[in-house]
Amino acid sequence: MVLLLNLFLTGIFAGLIGSVIGIGGGIIVVPFLSLLLKVPIHLAIGTSIVAVLATSLASSIRFFKKDIINIPLGLVMEIPTTAGSIIGSVSVAYLKSDALFIVFGCFAFVSGVLAFIKDRFSKDRTLSGNALPGNDSSKDTLPSAKPSIFDSGYYDESLKRRINYRPKKVAAGSAVSIFAGLLSGLLGVGGGIIKVPAINIIMGVPIRVAAATSSYMIGITAVVSSIIYFYNGYINPDITIPTVIGVLIGATAGSFAAGKLKSRYIVFIILIVFTCIS
Repeated sequence: MVLLLNLFLTGIFAGLIGSVIGIGGGIIVVPFLSLLLKVPIHLAIGTSIVAVLATSLASSIRFFKKDIINIPLGLVMEIPTTAGSIIGSVSVAYLKSDALFIVFGCFAFVSGVLAFIKDRFSKDRTLSGNALPGNDSSKDTLPSAKPSIFDSGYYDESLKRRINYRPKKVAAGSAVSIFAGLLSGLLGVGGGIIKVPAINIIMGVPIRVAAATSSYMIGITAVVSSIIYFYNGYINPDITIPTVIGVLIGATAGSFAAGKLKSRYIVFIILIVFTCIS
């Protein structure tokens, strides 16, 4: 009973943080299960994959209603992401636990560095991203010059105005997403840790949209990875079910909180989470 409660509480915490900053919660689920609850890391990663899927579903519903997700951009980036996730999911069966711990630790450290870089060099992008003229509530259309299917906008509740933006360097961002998919399949972390900074920094998309679009993509990637993990026997219902229930509750609460938080607070949360894990 104590184990079930711990799994449930871990899920709530991971879902809450994961949905707010768009990382899927896997970077919290895996170390909590494997280091604190002594769950074998292969099973911890399998559980994390399913939890990541639950986080994406719960948080994306809210983001869809708010029209924050850039669906065309997410679908284009998801093609290389899925390819990477398949490679990572297949490779995990050939790696021993010690090797996975080392890879995960290195990944957590690099994530902390990326968070520091993001916080230091993209503060101006945090609020408006690659903003376009007419980004207040009275001007909600994009300029007609060189239109793109990725051009979009959203109403920022914290700023009380509409933010219009035009993603740039889509090819470069998509290339980075291959690596995000590989990490997702290999470590069960969702890949949002890579995709959110890539979408925000490289492509100049507002941080709120980057987190929402990342959450949407994470769900698609996790479906593919979970099938492979289930086939290999790395998903245990006794561990997965209470964790996922907690994740669903936490992610639902987190998706509501994300809409009320100012963008600079989301950046601060990302920095704190990555620093603690690393």
